[in-house]
Amino acid sequence: MIVDLVPAALAICAAVYAAGLLCFGLGALRSRRPPSATEDEPPSVAVVVAARDEADHVEACLEALCAQTYPASRYEVVLVDDGSRDGTGSLARAAAGRLAEEGPRIRVLDGPSRYGSAGSKKSALGLGISESSTDLILTTDADCRVPRTWVAAMSGAFAEDVGAVVGFSQIGRPGAVSGLLARWEALDFLQLMTAAAGSCALGHPMAATGQNLAFRRSAYDQVGGYASILHRVSGDDVLLLQLIRRARRWRLVFCDDPGGHVVHPPSASLGRFLGQRARWASNAPGLRRLDPVFFTFILGTFGLSVGLTVSPLLWAVGLLTPAGSGALWLAKAVPELGLALVGAALFGRRDLLGIFPLWALLHPAYTAVVGGFGALGFYRWKGRSAALGRRSRRREDSAATGR
Repeated sequence: MIVDLVPAALAICAAVYAAGLLCFGLGALRSRRPPSATEDEPPSVAVVVAARDEADHVEACLEALCAQTYPASRYEVVLVDDGSRDGTGSLARAAAGRLAEEGPRIRVLDGPSRYGSAGSKKSALGLGISESSTDLILTTDADCRVPRTWVAAMSGAFAEDVGAVVGFSQIGRPGAVSGLLARWEALDFLQLMTAAAGSCALGHPMAATGQNLAFRRSAYDQVGGYASILHRVSGDDVLLLQLIRRARRWRLVFCDDPGGHVVHPPSASLGRFLGQRARWASNAPGLRRLDPVFFTFILGTFGLSVGLTVSPLLWAVGLLTPAGSGALWLAKAVPELGLALVGAALFGRRDLLGIFPLWALLHPAYTAVVGGFGALGFYRWKGRSAALGRRSRRREDSAATGR
């Protein structure tokens, strides 16, 4: 019976994965740029940034946020120092003082939680949001670079019935990404962003990134903010998006206006990249309740990836034939290539298509490892270690004291 069950289970996983990618690609092709807001007075906006150990980036981040084309009187910048150990807060305050007379109001706050505590980024963001009273909230990361038109483009995507806007973010600028790891990461993130655009266009948004996200304060308040997801280290973006979607009051749209595109630098090392992705994968158990459709797609992706990774072993024990394995690879790679072509065309990233064969070859093993460790709660990120979803207090305390 096992001989029959394994190929059948893998075929189901492949069908779920391929169908999901097909829907995402078709949805992305159908997406249309949201119309710009037509109000006589633009909505008030708070840009909230939670920064942890970003001394190398925080000044440039604040400079970009203060150089926006949006009316300075209609937006403010709130940066929350989330337990940094490298002087991020001091640098941010110095930059805020220097920029105070040239643009919007800037505030730098100390985060409410100690370094590495559970949900600290969401706590920091929640503090920043609570300290403002604007119509819209925009979030980005301190190591991101936003164009001068970012606030205008993202706020312009809101209509009366829109509760949140998912923005586009990319790894490096087009044509400027070098190195195998950086290009591999850039294509991987482009696939995620294209899927996010497609799911929004289909009316069932599944993913978002805190690097470029906007939402109405009223929608945030309606779902209780981050309170119900504060116990999770990650999820200030995708889990909040799911909470707003489940409220069934708002439309959620994707803003593909190039004026709203955000750029994030490549990961500094393979370890940092894997740690980030495992942290993202830790959201999967939470999605089981919030979005069963998305969770089913995640299960199909993970099951297929595990099957392809161990396919040589399955051949050896007679549970899968080489022909069956080849069919599974085709079922995975063909829709992935289609999604990559759509994303490259829509977002001007044809420079990444050359890495696709290597990305497709390594993607199953990468997904199996990162997905498994992330779902089980094993990862390390910016000095925070977790095992089985629990903090490693000894490592965190050592990181906090520098020992």
